Amino acid sequence: MDTTPVLDALWDVHHLERDRLAAAPQRGMPQSPRAQVAFLHRRLGRSTARVAALLGVHPETVRRYLRGQRRNPPADFAARLQDAVAARFRSRLARRADDEMRRRGLRTYLTATFTFYSPSAGSSDDGRERRLDEDLTPSETERLLAARDAGNETRALEIAGQAVAEAYFGLRGTGMDVTVRDVVAIKFEL
Repeated sequence: MDTTPVLDALWDVHHLERDRLAAAPQRGMPQSPRAQVAFLHRRLGRSTARVAALLGVHPETVRRYLRGQRRNPPADFAARLQDAVAARFRSRLARRADDEMRRRGLRTYLTATFTFYSPSAGSSDDGRERRLDEDLTPSETERLLAARDAGNETRALEIAGQAVAEAYFGLRGTGMDVTVRDVVAIKFEL
């Protein structure tokens, strides 16, 4: 398989959810230059030198903002400051998006060829293409996100295929395994 359809679909839902959370009002997002510099100062281990290096200014400039002696930054410094703060807030939004997906589970739309294996009956040679729409449990979503974070397309496809097939065909707890081949389309949503 050349592409990574499962991982791409998981990253798509991740970005959509993160963007939805980003559109909501952010409590605590620093607005003033002093508050933004203080936020970066806290996030970078209270190191004035690290904040200054990040923003491309002298450490004394950072100290002046922290003490409230400077209030109106030049436009280019204000843009760098805003970008640095936003970059650190995005990681919080990403965690919130993942937490929301783990809490609720994902809805999966999968079109692929399914074959089955049972310890008592053996495997089916008659794989058929099916379009299945099922909800993943929070634990299945957790395993799927772990495979996404590890970058393991094969494992993510196994988890998604097994979970969707078990839910659709009522195979949970029966010992039957499902193999998913030839993925035509896959999509996830919250």
